[in-house]
This record gives sequence, structure tokens and C-alpha cells, in this order.
Amino acid sequence: MKKRRIKKLVALILGIIIIIAVAVTLSLTVFFRIDNVAVTGDEIYNNEDVIAASQINIGDNMFMTSKKKTASGIECTLPYVESAEIKRNLSGTITIKITAATAKLAIDNGDSFGDGIIIIDSSPVISAVPGETVEFQDNDDLGIIKNVLTLLESNELSGITSIDVSNHSNIKLVYKERVTVLLGLSSSVNDKMDFVKAALTRLDSDNPDFTGSIDFTIDKKAYLSPQREDNTTVPFISP
Repeated sequence: MKKRRIKKLVALILGIIIIIAVAVTLSLTVFFRIDNVAVTGDEIYNNEDVIAASQINIGDNMFMTSKKKTASGIECTLPYVESAEIKRNLSGTITIKITAATAKLAIDNGDSFGDGIIIIDSSPVISAVPGETVEFQDNDDLGIIKNVLTLLESNELSGITSIDVSNHSNIKLVYKERVTVLLGLSSSVNDKMDFVKAALTRLDSDNPDFTGSIDFTIDKKAYLSPQREDNTTVPFISP
């Protein structure tokens, strides 16, 4: 009797395993197939390009398609996509939601750019391939630009319309298209940005129409040079 019970138990377990295996096989080969791919969100690429970048094919198994890998493939292939979100629907539809990348910087090439874009003045660009890191003639330019941008963001300093790294001995910013900010050596920028923000905030309060330049090349000093009608400047020290 005991042996019969063991045999029945083994047979039951084997039966359950076979049923599970069949169910899994059917789910991967017959059920949960992709019947449709929908693209939603920002329209920066046509649907065909997005679907091609996703490498999703009609008839593929929905759960064998990696959402992370698919999203990464789209983001790497289509450089103006900030993020791609993949959603599954048991009806057989895969939905790809596209979020467009937001431009922060632009190289001045004569084109017009939208509001909020910071124009970069640097050494000549030797490579600018969409989706890849830009290469400058001076290899240090990119690191300086990234550092300045990080400092602007961490200090919540808005209103900067231009960053000039063409001379590493005198990094320049343009504030609200009317104030040139002279920062000096690229290596000294980190210690100045909080003071720069405080000075610009005070300037906006005391003289919101000021046009000219502010020299921050000397530590903790701000030398203002208002622009005159003949486009020259006369320096004086800010108290």
C-alpha cells in the first residue's frame, strides 16, 4: 500500500510538471504573441523609425521581449529620444511611449535656437555625430563645459545665454544677453559660482537694466564695467 501511494504521488507530481511545461510552451509559442506595436508621446521620429529601432517584430512573444533592452535600443539608435517607455497589453499590443530630449546647449553655427538654449563658443568642432559625444579640437573644452553647466545647475543660476571656453585662461558667460561675466582661469571657476550668483542677483535688484561686463577674475571681487553708447566700458568696483 505504501509503495502504491508513493507511485501515485510521483505520477501526480510528474503530471503537474508536464501540465506546467505544456502551459509554458504554449504561452511562449501560441499565446501572448505581439499583434500590434503602437507609438505614443512626443512625435520627433515617425512611427516606422521608432518600431525599427525597437527591433520588435509582429509575432514575437510579448514576455520574451525585454522592456529594458528595447527601450535602451531606441534611446541609443535615435539620439533625439530622451527616454522610451515600453508597456505590454495582454490584448497583444506593445506600446512605446517616447519622450523627446531637451536641448540645453548648442554650437553657434549661424542657425537660430529656441529660448533656454545656451550657445557654446569653443575651439573648432572636429566631430559632431548625432547620438555621440561631440569632439573639440581642444580636448579639455568638453570637460570645462560640463563642469560649468553642472555648477550653473547646482547653484540654480538661470539666465545664462552663452558659455565661452575658447580661452581657458578666461572663461566667459553671458547673462541675459546683456552682461558678460568674466570668470578667469577654468581651474578657479568652482570656487566662484556662488559669489557670481549673489552678485548677479544683487545687480538685477539694484540695476536691472545694466549692460556691460562684470570681472570676477580676482577672488571675491566684482568689477563692473558699464557699456557706453560708443560700446566701450568704464570699469568700477562693486561695493
